[in-house]
Amino acid sequence: MKYLFSMVIWGEEYAREFLELSLPSQLAEGNIDGSAWHDGSEYLILTTKADSEIIKAHPAFHLLQKRLKVRFAIFGRRPLSEMYKLASQCQMEAIRVGESFDAVFFSYPDFIWSQGGMGNVAARIAEGCDAVLSPVPRAITEDMAEILPKLKTPVPDSPTPTVLNLSSRDLVQLSLENFHQGMWDFCWDTPKFSVFPSTVMWKIPDQGILMRSYHLHPLVIRSQPTNIDYYVRFSVSLDEEYMPILFKGDDNIHYVEDSDECTVISLSSRATVYSSDPNRPPASVPVLARWAEEYASVLHRFCAKHPLRWHYAPVDEELWEAAERQAEEVVSAVAERLSVPGEILYFEDIPASAARERRIRRFSHWRKPKYSIPFFLTKLNVAELIKVIGLQSVKTTIHYLREVCMSWPALYRLITTILKSPISKGVGGIWVMLIKKFKGELVAEKILQFPLSVYFRALLSKSTVLSWLLLSSGITFVHDDSD
Repeated sequence: MKYLFSMVIWGEEYAREFLELSLPSQLAEGNIDGSAWHDGSEYLILTTKADSEIIKAHPAFHLLQKRLKVRFAIFGRRPLSEMYKLASQCQMEAIRVGESFDAVFFSYPDFIWSQGGMGNVAARIAEGCDAVLSPVPRAITEDMAEILPKLKTPVPDSPTPTVLNLSSRDLVQLSLENFHQGMWDFCWDTPKFSVFPSTVMWKIPDQGILMRSYHLHPLVIRSQPTNIDYYVRFSVSLDEEYMPILFKGDDNIHYVEDSDECTVISLSSRATVYSSDPNRPPASVPVLARWAEEYASVLHRFCAKHPLRWHYAPVDEELWEAAERQAEEVVSAVAERLSVPGEILYFEDIPASAARERRIRRFSHWRKPKYSIPFFLTKLNVAELIKVIGLQSVKTTIHYLREVCMSWPALYRLITTILKSPISKGVGGIWVMLIKKFKGELVAEKILQFPLSVYFRALLSKSTVLSWLLLSSGITFVHDDSD
C-alpha cells in the first residue's frame, strides 16, 4: 500500500526538534526503515521556505531521502496566523494530496514514535480499517531533549547517530519518568482535576497507567476521495473537529489498546500550564460529564469506551482488570449523564445544560460544512468544469423543485400533468440526448457530490488573477520535490 507521511513544521525551534528527535524515531526499525510495507509511499513536509532549507541540510533528512521520496509544500506564514488554524490548513492540504494514496499518516514535529509503531498501525489499514486512533501523552521537552540524543545510533555507511530505536516499553518508561505535570492532572485520584480532561488515567503501580480518552489522535486515516466529508474544511484540530465529521460511527476504526502495539508521545515545555485554575475540584463524574457535554462529540464518546494499557512491564491481569472495572464504571456513569434529555438537564444540572448549549453553538457550522477543492477537480480543464457546473446546477435545481413539490401537493399535481404532455416529453427527450452527449464521466458520483461553490472555486483557480483576487483568503502552497 502507498502511504503519505505528512509533517507540519514552521519555526526553527520546531524544525530542530523534528530533525533531532522526532524524525530519528520515525526512521527506527519497523517504521520508515526501507521495508516493503511502505514501498511507493512519500513524505510530505508542509513548511516555510526558510525552514525547508534548515531541514534539507540535516543528516537525518538525507537518510529519509534514501528511503522515501520527499516533497515539500511551501507556504508563506502570515505574522498574525493563529497556530492551530494554520496547522489545520496544512493538514487539509495533506488530506488533498493524500487522495492519490491509500492512507495518510499525521504526525507533529514533537512526536516520538516507538520502533515498529508505524508498521503496526499501517498493518491495521492494510487489513481494512479506515483509521487508527491512539492517545499521545505528553512528556517534558527539556528532559527528553537531553536524554533522547544520547540514545541515537548510526546506520550502516553513516557514522552520524541518526536513528532513535526505542522499544515501546522503553519509551513508556522514559515518558512516565519525565511526564508533564499536565498529564498527572488527568489522574482519577488527583485532588485537582484537569480543566480539560480529554483523558482520564488510573495508575498501575510498577507497571504503567490505564487510560480512557475522549480525544484520540488519528495516527493514520484511509484516503476516501469518494466521500464528500473527506474534503471538509476544519479550523480547530483533526481529533476535535475533522474526525467527528468524517466518521459517523466507529465500526471500522482501530483503537490502540496496548502500548506494545504502538507508543507515541509528544513533548511539551515544562513551563506550559494546561490547568491554571488553582481552585479546580477533584475528579468526579459530574465534573467530567460537564466537560464532555461541551467537548465530546458522538465519536469522542465512542472513543472513551476503549481502554489503553500504557505499560513498561509485563501485565499483571489482576491489577489491570481492577482498574478497568473502575474506569468502566466512571465512563458508563458519564455516558448516562450525557444522555439526560435537555429539558431535565436544564433544571437538574445548570452548568451541564449551559455546556451543552455552548457545544451546539460552537459546532453549529457542522450542519453547513465547507469543503476544500479536491485535486482531481483542479485537473479538469475549463470546458469540463463549466459542464460540471451546468450539470450540478440542474441537479441542484431539480432537488430544490422536488422539495417544493413535496410541500405543495397542488403544485406537484400541476407539474406532473405538464411533464406528461407531448411537448414536455419531446423537450425531455432532447435534454436526455444532450446530457448523454456532454456528461461523459463528469456525472460520476465523486464529481457531482460537492456544492456549487466548490466547482466555482476550482474554476477560479484556473485564472491566476482571479484566484489571487478572490481566493487569497486561504494559505497557498507551492509543491516542490526535494530532489
